[in-house]
Amino acid sequence: MPTHRTLTGLLVPSILLLAGAAHPAVPQLIIHLAPGAPDAARHIPYVDVTLTVQDLHAKPGDALFELPLVANTVVTSGKDLQQLAFADRTGPIAAIVQDKAEDGSNTTRTWRAGRAIEGVVTVRYRVPIDAAALPLALPQYEIRTENGTFSAAANAFVLLPADTTARVTRIEWDFDAYGAGGTGVSSFGVGNVVASAPLPPAKLGSVYYMGGRPGTSSPASDGFFAAWQGIPPFDMTPLMTWGGKLHQFYGSFFGYASPSFGVFGRTNTRNPGSGIGLTDSFAYTFNQSSKPDDLRSLLAHEMLHSWVNSLDGSMDTAGGLDRSWFGEGLAVHYQRTLPFRAGMISAADFLKDLNETAARYYTNIKIATPNSEIPAGFWRDTRIRVLPYDRGSLYFEMVDAQIRVASKGKRSLDDIVRTMLTTRRNGQSMNEALYRTLLKAELGDKGSADFDAMLAGGTVLPPSDAYGPGFRRLTMPLRRYDLGFDIASLQARPKIVRGLVKGSNADKAGLKEGDEILNGFPQDALQGDQQAYVTLDVKRANQTLHIRYQPRGETVQAYQWVPAT
Repeated sequence: MPTHRTLTGLLVPSILLLAGAAHPAVPQLIIHLAPGAPDAARHIPYVDVTLTVQDLHAKPGDALFELPLVANTVVTSGKDLQQLAFADRTGPIAAIVQDKAEDGSNTTRTWRAGRAIEGVVTVRYRVPIDAAALPLALPQYEIRTENGTFSAAANAFVLLPADTTARVTRIEWDFDAYGAGGTGVSSFGVGNVVASAPLPPAKLGSVYYMGGRPGTSSPASDGFFAAWQGIPPFDMTPLMTWGGKLHQFYGSFFGYASPSFGVFGRTNTRNPGSGIGLTDSFAYTFNQSSKPDDLRSLLAHEMLHSWVNSLDGSMDTAGGLDRSWFGEGLAVHYQRTLPFRAGMISAADFLKDLNETAARYYTNIKIATPNSEIPAGFWRDTRIRVLPYDRGSLYFEMVDAQIRVASKGKRSLDDIVRTMLTTRRNGQSMNEALYRTLLKAELGDKGSADFDAMLAGGTVLPPSDAYGPGFRRLTMPLRRYDLGFDIASLQARPKIVRGLVKGSNADKAGLKEGDEILNGFPQDALQGDQQAYVTLDVKRANQTLHIRYQPRGETVQAYQWVPAT
């Protein structure tokens, strides 16, 4: 690709002059990614990044660029960047580094301008990739390499302007150093691609990247595409075809869709079946035991975040988790409701999804935790983390049933949701105040009181016929999730067992106070499966032991739904 040389000797891609032809008055941002050649083990050792940013303004000391060092408890590549250099047309820019912890789960590094800056700024650096890094049972942001491919979210390795300017963004892939060529995929599409609309840095931080030798499926007519890293245990094509069909149904249901939507998969032996919503895309994990049926509800859930994300302010920002009842609750509600309406899952599949949610919620010893305490406990206690998903979805299903009764079947929760999303698309606030107004219009003071009770931690119970005449509610004995020791032990480094409960399943299986737990495991999924076992790899003196047991405690009466006949 031809380039132009600036006065400083840094190269600025000529595409900068062309990238935003459809938006001639909008500034540009080019993100140029050049993966290194894979080694003998097919690991990519690094990615070279070049950013070219138009319309960047800063006085001495102003924030210039930002990158999280920790994003929702995930340690990023922020401290590992090599050969980092900033320049504009007048020469190199000295940057002042400042780190700020926003809360217990997020820390941001800011590079501040050492002098006044106006116009185009170029940034260059190398991101090393540690092939030996263990997979995380956390959001899949961090940069990883496998099978000749790397993947990561932007918030783990891409510096972004520390402003709110919406820019036309172009992604460029350069595989010259890769050796035999490669394929690059981002949330905006396959290969070199320009985002369909100008986006601010807050949106660009949630863009996903996968480059090298990923498996891919071609974009569908509505722009749906998929890429995956590693070798799946099954043919991905039928599953992605199902996902593409559901994506089209979602577009029809909500009345609009983004010009493209990407699905990114990568292996994770520690936490398969997890997912994160991203800008016009999402990422999920699988392992060699994963089955297509296991991943369908995950696809259904994460795709919904392209429409139903959060109330104003992202759930992924510091303090934003107090709004997760809305975005995650609606996503769980619709992940089973819409595929069932579309005829894409069976009644048995619908009930399985519903009853896993209900079982986890009604046996949760933390069920009364108020919404105000969710942010502090979200990343520290799995029993608190799942509440916005479980309580939120059952709350919305209760509201849906109440609106149908009050309107004699003419209206439903869908009308509130569509109105809120239309309000956001029209540039107005989609916040809790709007929800309260729409809710009160449908259900009056009773609706407002129920909402406040839910936020305060009151137990939510949809009516028996909330899911139609084909299902009814009953109670049955189920066991609480209980590791048998203080769950805070898993947050310590090292993870030393404290508070072992005498007579618990962990105690009976042979776990001892003071054992060091060496492995990680996905607790969120364990809570929803009454039959699941957990295996702890523990170090005791000079021994490594494997202790297997069911993480269950006392039996309680919980609500479930069954076929009415």
